[in-house]
Amino acid sequence: MKRIVTSLAIASTLFAGASVAGEKEILATLKHIKVETEGTQLSTTPVKDLQMALTKQGIFYISDDGRYITQGPIYDMQSGTPVDIANQTVASLVNTIVKDAIVYKAENQQHVVTVFTDISCGYCKKLHEQMAEYNKLGITIRYLAFPREGLDSDAGRQMQSIWSSADRKQLLDNAYQGKTIPSVVGMVPYVAKDLQVGHQIGISGTPAIVLPSGEIVRGYLPPEDLKKVLDNLE
Repeated sequence: MKRIVTSLAIASTLFAGASVAGEKEILATLKHIKVETEGTQLSTTPVKDLQMALTKQGIFYISDDGRYITQGPIYDMQSGTPVDIANQTVASLVNTIVKDAIVYKAENQQHVVTVFTDISCGYCKKLHEQMAEYNKLGITIRYLAFPREGLDSDAGRQMQSIWSSADRKQLLDNAYQGKTIPSVVGMVPYVAKDLQVGHQIGISGTPAIVLPSGEIVRGYLPPEDLKKVLDNLE
């Protein structure tokens, strides 16, 4: 689904007379724009009368009466530095699945980042080829699977095979070296869960680097540049 960033008033004509805050109005607005509402989690935000809806198709912000809706970052400027109010939610969600990550640990670990990766992605391959440089700078990389074309794609099936292997790192190295990876039979829950969480936090492309703060860097960053970003978080 494409990110909706155009108009805060996308559902205003539906609920022009609404005045009662509640889950019913918010879910009705999501359904009107074809967002699946099963499992949606609602929470308050620092913005008055605005709720966060965590859906299977991403994070949305909706007014209590369901009249206004938007998607995309909302920044808190209290500290003088823009901080996305969704960062904590993103970090918490990612932390629920990192136990199944493929980890390339730095010996002198200073930072840990989580990367949603796809073995068919050119920039993911470039990032992986520089793993030794990231690790040398003290950056540990935790990989989560995000086959962009879905679980049933060639990459999706190969990534399920990798994540279900006893030697996942070796198979992942092989994949990024262009070696053939046998496809798995059936679905591997790790990859399916990674993909689901990726969609929930708004990832559509790879690599997507999730910083410890929950901020998402969308795209490849060279080792030195990533180190600078991480150092500036401290």
